[in-house]
Amino acid sequence: MVAVIGRASRSVALVVVAATLLGAAIVGARVLTRSESCCRGQHPYISLYNRPLSRVDRVLAEGDGQAFGAIAQDPLLDRPQVIGSRAEYAYRAQRPLWAYLAWAGSLGQAGLTGWVLAVLTVLSCGAASMLFGLLLRQRGVSVWWSLLVPVIGLQVLTEFTSELAAVALLCAGILLWSRERRGAAVVMLSLAALTRESMLVGVVGLGVWELHRSAGTGPRLRRASLLAWPFGVYGAWIAILTIRLGVSPFARSGGRLGLPGAGLVATLAGGSSVATAVSVASLGVGVVVAAIAVARRDVLTWVSVGFLIFATTLGQEVWGTQSGITRSLLPLYLLGAAAVLGGLRARQLSRIGPTSTTLTAHKRHVQPDSDPWVEREPVTAGNPASRH
Repeated sequence: MVAVIGRASRSVALVVVAATLLGAAIVGARVLTRSESCCRGQHPYISLYNRPLSRVDRVLAEGDGQAFGAIAQDPLLDRPQVIGSRAEYAYRAQRPLWAYLAWAGSLGQAGLTGWVLAVLTVLSCGAASMLFGLLLRQRGVSVWWSLLVPVIGLQVLTEFTSELAAVALLCAGILLWSRERRGAAVVMLSLAALTRESMLVGVVGLGVWELHRSAGTGPRLRRASLLAWPFGVYGAWIAILTIRLGVSPFARSGGRLGLPGAGLVATLAGGSSVATAVSVASLGVGVVVAAIAVARRDVLTWVSVGFLIFATTLGQEVWGTQSGITRSLLPLYLLGAAAVLGGLRARQLSRIGPTSTTLTAHKRHVQPDSDPWVEREPVTAGNPASRH
């Protein structure tokens, strides 16, 4: 048993190292290949980057990383004019954790902000891979599937934005919740919401799943009520922003959110990003349908369904850009994939029965139609009742 645990831990460590190195290679290549004429057209939209730029700042100026860079250089939110309007500045500042980590890491030195964001991006890739791997291992799946993280998160790695960190925190919250560490889980989920507000969709999915399996029992209802805390923390930050800047972040949500399906239909009608919208939507639907088919009781399936519903409310401004839509739906692809892989693995084990290898290594695998968090008794080869 100790040897198996040791091998599993080494596998997770190796995957984290591999994913971190891959993330570092992508980030490094992105920085080294920036050209002098990086920022023609709509970027940069932050006036701080309307100047001769270093290579790393050129990466920020090409995408939404520049918004985090601006806030990292203005932690007291004194200069909303750098983005053109207070409403837009408030919208960008509703995701404070990533920017404040960059501010802390740079020690307030503006020239270091881009490099700190680059390092944070690499570290977030490693962290997301580790926590995603732990979710996979919980389901009896090879942790090497965690290398999906830098692949699916490629857009994040090339823009230095916060989504991989947010997914890592969401995964941590789900893992801690499954291990009955409710307080720590709530802290992680609250930090996830402050990293990217759409992680609250994952909190809703977790809460609905908890209520569904609680069957209305009092203790479980009280447990599920703890998931209101991330909303309270995020709401408190929104109140601070609104008071500080005199305008709500939601004043700039137009074009980014709307009626279900309206943004996708408008994008398809516009004709400029049809291929991207169709491929992203098809992949999302396919992952969720597969997860429902093979692992409908897995909490990750419920979370993925929540993100698919959320996707229908995204506006044309999001659906119309590959960067916007892929970063927004990163949790759907990753957590949905984990649910599918776990469900397929459980079905495979149920067909072939436990072997001398799987008896120990997959003691906690998730059956497609079982509660994924219930601890199971160790399976023994000579115990027919233990066979699935």
